Amino acid sequence: MKNILLLTIIISFLSCSQENSVVEIGKKIPDYTFGEILNNEKKPFSLKRQNKPVIIEFWATWCSPCIPAMKKLENFQEKFGDDIEIITASTDSRKNLNRYIENTQTSLRVAFDTTHKKIFNYKYIPHAVLIDKSGIVQAITTPDKITEETINDLIKGKPIKLEVTEIPISGFSLNKEFQNNDYQYKLTSKNKNLGFKNEIKRDENGEPISLDFRNVSIHRLMTDIYGLSSVARIYTEKEIPSNKYCFSLEQRENYDKGLLENAKEILNKNLDVRADLIEKEINSTYTLVIIDESKLPKKSIEPKYTYEFRGPYYSGKKITSYNLIEYLENEVKQPVKDKTQLEYAFDLELDWSYEDVLSLNRELEKYGFKIKIAEKKEKVKMLKLSENNGG
Repeated sequence: MKNILLLTIIISFLSCSQENSVVEIGKKIPDYTFGEILNNEKKPFSLKRQNKPVIIEFWATWCSPCIPAMKKLENFQEKFGDDIEIITASTDSRKNLNRYIENTQTSLRVAFDTTHKKIFNYKYIPHAVLIDKSGIVQAITTPDKITEETINDLIKGKPIKLEVTEIPISGFSLNKEFQNNDYQYKLTSKNKNLGFKNEIKRDENGEPISLDFRNVSIHRLMTDIYGLSSVARIYTEKEIPSNKYCFSLEQRENYDKGLLENAKEILNKNLDVRADLIEKEINSTYTLVIIDESKLPKKSIEPKYTYEFRGPYYSGKKITSYNLIEYLENEVKQPVKDKTQLEYAFDLELDWSYEDVLSLNRELEKYGFKIKIAEKKEKVKMLKLSENNGG
């Protein structure tokens, strides 16, 4: 009896150890099974039982870079056939995953799996893990780094050489503090202990009274402070360093300079990047237009403005056309000019898919809208970021 109990304890310990082990390059892949395959033969996929190289792709239907990555991996699977297994796994909803399968008729295995992050410890998607035929993890990367040469080397058992996917830490350092009788601010480089935050507090009249940004990119910082509809409104002539910033500002109530105007001056004075609002002619801008007035949404009766979105899903209550433009610009990655002239708030829900780009307009058309490429060059308000020699 004691021996049986001891054996049970040992087996339980080993099982827990395997579940809690984290995937690392150069180590054996833990024994893990993707139990719920939504397509193909729908058979569970065990990493332990493969005698060939495996690529695991973690993704979601709401992740725009994931969609071309899926197509790329599907092409690899067709080219290399039985020499390699490619499986994709997602914590996205079954509804969204099944819709993707139906829209694309993908040949890749698509797994719905919510427990894999115990061992596949990733922060961002798309995320790929490359495993050789012996079950050793050869690379942890993003799909854009994977080439035919990479897969050939994986099949032949050669060492895999890929670019590091993490953004290298630069020597960038910034620490500015200032306080007088009118205002106080703190502007520093990235601080790992503070987490992420982007907040502009406003009073009951909608006037900004303080701001607090923590570990945000220069693009996110400038977009919010300059009141841009999206990052798509930022224009640079050459690459801007991808540094992260923390910036807080408070000022007395009756100070003769607005909070955001003060913030703009502080940033232009202290950063090595200067921001200037300009009017720029854009060739490939989009416009939001009304195509059917009878379908336009009614005036909202909701008490306040609220919204939620996750990639191609967007739900807004008491939104304006400007709020809709914000969402659209973030999705199409281009400026969108508002041609609707709507002056009231409304409710709207969009549920489209990245793999079917026409589905965005099908959803908009339910409300009498359409997004289309402008027929001629459009002047658009943009924020130009350039080197700040005085910063």
